[in-house]
This record gives sequence, C-alpha cells and structure tokens, in this order.
Amino acid sequence: MLRPMPRFAVIFLLLPLATLRAQESAPDGARQLAEAQARLKKISASEYDLDGIRINAATREVRIPSKVELRQAPIEYLLVHETGKTHETVLTTAVSPTAVQVALLLVNYQAATEGMLARVPPEERPKIWREEPPATPGANRVLISAEWEEKGKLKSLPLAQWMQNSDTREPPPDLDHWIFNGSYVDERGFIGEHEGSIIAVWLDRGALFNSTAEGAWDDQRWISLPKNIPEEGTPVAVVIKPVESPGPEAPKQGAKSPPSSSPLPSKQTPP
Repeated sequence: MLRPMPRFAVIFLLLPLATLRAQESAPDGARQLAEAQARLKKISASEYDLDGIRINAATREVRIPSKVELRQAPIEYLLVHETGKTHETVLTTAVSPTAVQVALLLVNYQAATEGMLARVPPEERPKIWREEPPATPGANRVLISAEWEEKGKLKSLPLAQWMQNSDTREPPPDLDHWIFNGSYVDERGFIGEHEGSIIAVWLDRGALFNSTAEGAWDDQRWISLPKNIPEEGTPVAVVIKPVESPGPEAPKQGAKSPPSSSPLPSKQTPP
C-alpha cells in the first residue's frame, strides 16, 4: 500500500525551516506535491504511475523512463533531467526530479546522506556537511540497474557497469549500492529540480542519488563504458530496488510516518 499523499503535504508544511527564505520555498514545495498527487494513477492492485514513473508498492521497485544521451564521454552523472547537465551524463529523462523524489518516498525509501562519505578520505570531505542517518537504518540504500531492448531481447545491467575508472579502465568494483540522499532545499527551492541532477557518479549533494564508489569525490575519475551502453537515443528504464528484500507493508492511513517522509528536505547548507 502506498503511503497516503495528503500526509506528505501536512508534514511538509509543518517542517521547521531555518530562515525566512527557506520558509518562502515551502509553499512552492507543497504546490509541487499537490500537483504530483493529482497526477498519480493506479494501474493495478500494486502498481502506480506518476508522470511515466512506474511504482510497484509490493516490491518497492521504481522504474524511471529515460534515453541514452551520450555513449562515450567524461561523466559526472549517469542520469539527469533533459534540461540539466546533459554534456556530462549517459542518460537523460523528461521526468522531473521532484516526481522521482515523491515516487521513492511513496514506497518507503528515506532520503538521508549517511553512507555518501564512507569511502571519502577525511581531507576530501566537505567541511560544512555532515552525514545524517535515515530514521530506519539502511532505508536510503538502493540498487540501480538499466533495462533496454536490443535486437528484440531484453537486456539488463547494474548501472555501475556503464561507468569506468579513467585510470584502470574498469567499472568500480566496490559500487554495490547507491545512496538516496534526496538533494536539499535553499533559497532557490529544491536543488534537485533546480539543477536537474538525479544520479551522480561524482559527489554531488544536489543530486538525488550518489555513488558509494571509492574515488567518487574526484571529478576527473569517471568516464562512460561504451561497450556496455546501447546506441544513443535508445529508450532505457532505470530500475531502482531496495538493497534488502522487501520489508513489511507500507504504513496504512493514520500510521505515524518517519521523519524523512517529507517529499522535499528542509533547508540545509550544501557542500
């Protein structure tokens, strides 16, 4: 069962925000949420659609439609919005980052920064940014893969296999999961929406998801891996699943939601 959308709006509007500017961004976030609620469509007993994102409430699988933008390039991202940094990403999508954020939260993923700096040397860590754990341990850890059709056959690979270390020319051996950190809010609003960054391979607090690979802090480290990537323009489903097997059913109406269930985070200082 999906967590009831109206509760998100109430929680969001009650969030304490640090400054007047942040308070001014709250109505915009509530408006985005209300618009997302209106667009959510039930497809079957356990499946929903939000702007083309397929959400499975039973398995917690979330599928984001996208297409291959670049097969061969230095990259800082694997997925951005089509108005984002398209010159340094493999995939682009027409789906808004806000919709992606809402889709993840609807099936009980919790946006949190814990784990983003686990393999970052102390001297490379942002001095003004600290890691925050999710209310439920591990609820911000996800698996991400790519699915596409090639010559009539369905193909699938972990998204980590679409990137390689520019020195070793190999995919990162330690990228066994990604962190759903959920971006942040400042005077410009929801930065994930503002910048269009969704899945980052270079450490980016403004993106919705970040790599846990060693070397993620180095913006010169990563390039695409063309041999594993289909032709440019190919439709691709970005598939997000929980690291652990699906847990208990999502809370029913009236149940207490965890603190991270707001669709947009409260105002914080980026790295």
